[in-house]
Amino acid sequence: MKKLTLYIISIVALTGCDKFLDIQPKDKFIPTTTADFENMLNSGTTVNFGDYFWDLQSDDAFLPEGEPGNLYSKQQLHGRRIYTFNTNPYDQGANDFLWSEGYKRIFYYNTIINNIMDATEGTEANKKAVRAEALLHRAMEHLLLVNVYAHHYDAAKAATMPGVPLALEADINAKFDRNTVAEVYEQVIKDATEALKDLPLKNKLTKFRASKAGGYAVLARAYLFMGDYENARSNANEAIALQGTLKNMNEYKILIPGPFPNVPGAPLGWTDIPDGQRNPESIVARHFLRPFGLAMDVCASPELSALFTNDDKRWTLYYADGWPPAPPFNYMNRYKVKIYLRGDFYNNYLNVPEMYLVRAECNAREGLKNEALADINKLREHRITPAAYKAFTAADFGNNNEQVLRFVLEERRRELAFTNMRVIDMKRLNKETRFQKTVKHTAEGTEYELQPNSDKYLRQLWPNATVFNPDWQLNP
Repeated sequence: MKKLTLYIISIVALTGCDKFLDIQPKDKFIPTTTADFENMLNSGTTVNFGDYFWDLQSDDAFLPEGEPGNLYSKQQLHGRRIYTFNTNPYDQGANDFLWSEGYKRIFYYNTIINNIMDATEGTEANKKAVRAEALLHRAMEHLLLVNVYAHHYDAAKAATMPGVPLALEADINAKFDRNTVAEVYEQVIKDATEALKDLPLKNKLTKFRASKAGGYAVLARAYLFMGDYENARSNANEAIALQGTLKNMNEYKILIPGPFPNVPGAPLGWTDIPDGQRNPESIVARHFLRPFGLAMDVCASPELSALFTNDDKRWTLYYADGWPPAPPFNYMNRYKVKIYLRGDFYNNYLNVPEMYLVRAECNAREGLKNEALADINKLREHRITPAAYKAFTAADFGNNNEQVLRFVLEERRRELAFTNMRVIDMKRLNKETRFQKTVKHTAEGTEYELQPNSDKYLRQLWPNATVFNPDWQLNP
């Protein structure tokens, strides 16, 4: 069995190391049995995913400054920097949680991948299934990291574009290079494909555990980001065939005030939508380090707000005119926007609606208008109030392929707002001249611009890691 450096090296020793990604796992436990490794998938470390601050860079985010209701000053320094398109949001010594926690989880997964087949006890089938789950999660982490710290995948340039370090060994002392974007995507596809062979059909214990539908969902997302629409669609098909349940959001309601049931101190809640691990639309569940993401900390931008109607349950359940409910500061009255309040422990990982949206986009891009609209209609039927619901046909868009595609992309934006997806979508759509846009944010009297394909889309590699790896090529 390989040395489990992840678990036996002390924090003190890590601080003097010059060949590491600057992660600091808390555990010194050495797993030996299959159950030990499997319990790593049930740990508090592995139930989180992503960085909610990243969404502040998007065209979905608006931070009002006027009092009362100032949300810009409420943000931490790195949040304000991300909102103003500063590529260096984290100073030396400040923690970039997306990097540090992402690679920490990868090392947990590597410990399983590298060692579980030599574990004591447990069946061969169970060992393979647990290893497959770890492969899926490693793929997801690398896929997110490469989209934050590198330019978007471009088939003509990916082999030479700097990506992120691929961590494939459970050894914090190992030397890691900055791999290319192509290499990262190749590993993501390889991991997810390998995982599919042994993933269980159903989630074990909870939706924090992976399933075969999750393997297809990872591949559908990765291929969509690569612009490989045929493979994206085929994997979305497989994911939907295994798990295609959508929940009618008309059955949910607002609770004022309602406690978040899983949070100590029972702070005010907003809706009765179940958390990610209980939501029937979750394929595999995770949530942000801060369970509520940007809830109560950001408004939908005027542009995003204009995409919703009051007949859309996502608008009335995920957003509010003000917060707290009584007496609120009314953002709608002042800015014609709503504050984002999406509820308790929602899932920002792999969900059924995304698969319908992937398939719809792929079909729309191939001119399969009716097929694309069938998926969008199905999703909207579960989101729009019955009195207002309308099943769209190609004729509603003048039988125009591009108008149908734009409608599909609008629906994707409505559904996936503030779940770590919008900036990636902006980056990939900017590759097409017809979808290019300049994003503008205003803060403290200054207007900041994010141009299409700008280097400002790239977060700088975390200084705490690069100081020990001077050979890594930094972002511009």
